[in-house]
Amino acid sequence: MNVAGAVQQAKRMQAERMSWWTEAKFGMFIHWGLYALPGEGEWHMYGSKIPVAEYESLAEQFNPVRFNAREWVRLARQAGMKYIVITAKHHDGFAMYGSQAEPFNIVDATPFQRDPMKELAQACQEEGIRLCFYYSHVIDWHHPHSVHQSANNIWDYKMEEKQFDLYWNELVKPQLRELLTEYGPIGLIWFDTAGGLSKEDSEDIVAHVRRLQPDCLINSRVSHYRGMGDYQSKGDNETPMYGEESQPWETPMTLNETWGYCPKDQVWKTADSLIRKLVNIVSKGGNLLLNVGPSPKGTIPEPAVERLREIGTWTERNAEAIYGTAASPFPYEFDWGAVTAKPGRLFLHVFNDKWPRGHLKLQGMRSRVLKAYLLADPLKRVLPLTHTYHGGTERHTLSVSLPDTAPDQSVSVIVLEVEDVNDLDTGFTVLPSGMLKVDVTSGEVTKADGLGDGTMAARRAAWDIAITEPGTYSLSLISFKRADGALADSYAEGIRLTFAGETIETVPQEDSIIAESPACQHPYKEVHSRLANVFIPVPGTYELTLTSTLIKDRNPRFTEIWQADKVKLRSVMLERADSQQR
Repeated sequence: MNVAGAVQQAKRMQAERMSWWTEAKFGMFIHWGLYALPGEGEWHMYGSKIPVAEYESLAEQFNPVRFNAREWVRLARQAGMKYIVITAKHHDGFAMYGSQAEPFNIVDATPFQRDPMKELAQACQEEGIRLCFYYSHVIDWHHPHSVHQSANNIWDYKMEEKQFDLYWNELVKPQLRELLTEYGPIGLIWFDTAGGLSKEDSEDIVAHVRRLQPDCLINSRVSHYRGMGDYQSKGDNETPMYGEESQPWETPMTLNETWGYCPKDQVWKTADSLIRKLVNIVSKGGNLLLNVGPSPKGTIPEPAVERLREIGTWTERNAEAIYGTAASPFPYEFDWGAVTAKPGRLFLHVFNDKWPRGHLKLQGMRSRVLKAYLLADPLKRVLPLTHTYHGGTERHTLSVSLPDTAPDQSVSVIVLEVEDVNDLDTGFTVLPSGMLKVDVTSGEVTKADGLGDGTMAARRAAWDIAITEPGTYSLSLISFKRADGALADSYAEGIRLTFAGETIETVPQEDSIIAESPACQHPYKEVHSRLANVFIPVPGTYELTLTSTLIKDRNPRFTEIWQADKVKLRSVMLERADSQQR
């Protein structure tokens, strides 16, 4: 076989291996371990510098007598989740299964003396859910020879005495062998925090998994070197921008603000918010891995159970618009919701608080729409349609007549049966409401002249924007900001924006914060910065450019995990001045 043939074969094998995951869209993450006892989160051992001997004593108290694998798996299925990823070993080094390679495990070191992973494997098989394991392969605060680039146990062990090969070959690889040979088919291994792992060791661990279970998926956090995994794990709670990812991706997200059990954290996302976040992620082509942190007794907190069941009532009715769908063909968000697609059908997910009065307008519908109906309507009654064409900008608009009230909870879905879903105009056009938001990675991104003192590399994002109505348009910058960040610091070099021949150079200010955002969540908040007003005298297509040192390279050599940046530049928003009064 020649090189081209081998490449094609590898791509086919990759697609076959990934097929179940790309159709699944929604999974349950479970962070459960000894750290549930102090209830301070899974990083408690490191944050409090707890000595190994003291931390080991927690095992003597860990007895999750109320753990019921069938209840957990049944809850995941009821929520509409298709796979479960559970912490087989987290950073504390405690194995939540009966490991022969390490006596610090739930069977040998606790009064529970049962293997919950075996019970989950059996329950998952019964319910048709894929079992997957989280495994901390680099950080291990219990082991004397684990070496990470920053998060090491140096209160018990001396860095100069660590021998990483001993940890790698005598614990990591044997435990992975156990997990991949004693629990049946495993959907994926979810690795975490590969800081400092060499490329050679990264390739070694990928090959190790492939030898044991060739069909087992591997996430990108197996290595900081791009392309090692089957799909991209985004940063914790991070939803990417349009055009940011060229490979399959997933957002790991918490139901509240912590991952492990933390009874004092009662900041629970609402079911309504979670459904919208699921829709937003799926519409961009991703999967949502939604986390629960069970208690020391082995129960999932009741607020999490309530929300998952509410989500499940929605996913059951709207399964057709979620599972097995492709991303929206439009490279921007709609002010009323989001879009998913299947051959011959577009699904318009309309957020109930954005439900239009009278009709919904969708631009870019060049292809003939055969009919429209509400997915929640059992009779599938046809909704009246009107198609118009704007000659000045060569843009098509579809108008769908709607009932006065939204028919479903949280998000209501309109189905469009389309003659050819590939015959759509996906150019950037100001929406009928007078607003358009474009993510920086959806434009053409190139290197640019430096800003300020030129100490950081700047990039330029460019879009051609079609405007069908003249008027004054306000331009704003959208950033995601961590609590410890400040726009003035991150944008110290300033930004340069040009639109319709006008140039604005400024340092963005924190003008307003959006309380509820489908794409932004803890530890970030969505911040809007007002930049300028620009008058557009006639309809037409106008170039918009943004230059900033915060625009990311699309193909970095290393993948980013966690929330490394205090401020993340996300989007430029245009809004017609008179539309703000509507």
